[in-house]
Amino acid sequence: MVIYFIRHGDPNYEDDCLTEKGVKQAELLAERVKNLKLDEVYFSPQGRATQTGQTCMKYFDIKPVTKEWMKELEWGDLSGNAYSTESPWALTDEFLKTRRSYPAGESWKDDPEIKNDRIIGDVERREKCFEEFMAEHGLIREGQGYVVTKEAKNKTIAIFCHGGLSSALIAHLLNIPFWQYAAHFHIEMTGIMKIYIDESVDYSIAKAVFLNSYEHLGSLV
Repeated sequence: MVIYFIRHGDPNYEDDCLTEKGVKQAELLAERVKNLKLDEVYFSPQGRATQTGQTCMKYFDIKPVTKEWMKELEWGDLSGNAYSTESPWALTDEFLKTRRSYPAGESWKDDPEIKNDRIIGDVERREKCFEEFMAEHGLIREGQGYVVTKEAKNKTIAIFCHGGLSSALIAHLLNIPFWQYAAHFHIEMTGIMKIYIDESVDYSIAKAVFLNSYEHLGSLV
């Protein structure tokens, strides 16, 4: 199996669509991905990701499937609204300024600044949804990798989604704590991440072929 996680273009978050710059980035992305041999395409339900994906679909004779769980991660105090607190990336910057460190390993879930935030439950929910998705494709999670069943069809899949969700799922696939991945791996607008799982063996682990590839943007970063 090959999975391409693809982030949306430059967004207007308030209107949940692409900016003029984002539209141009999506066009450049479309030229970049048009020769990929895709079997399935999935969209986040949010406008900025859907608009990016639709721009690319003109080159493919595939009907994309929208999945609710592929929307951007939610963070925010459990007693308030979503996005009522700083994002993991902003919090990490603050941690580095004040602590000279960030929560290591899985300790981020117990950190006083994070433990009452909805992002913990949301990351866990997305991981669960993702593993159900993988099982539907014949890959059953066991330990740090996957049991490859006879239902596995060695498909190539593209998921047009978001930086936060991509970070959470790739971290999960590569067995890296989410906060650690978010701190160290930036994802540019329309950045492409390629993950490979060898289905020719009985048990396989996910491998990163490349992360955050955005050379198609040229000077439009």
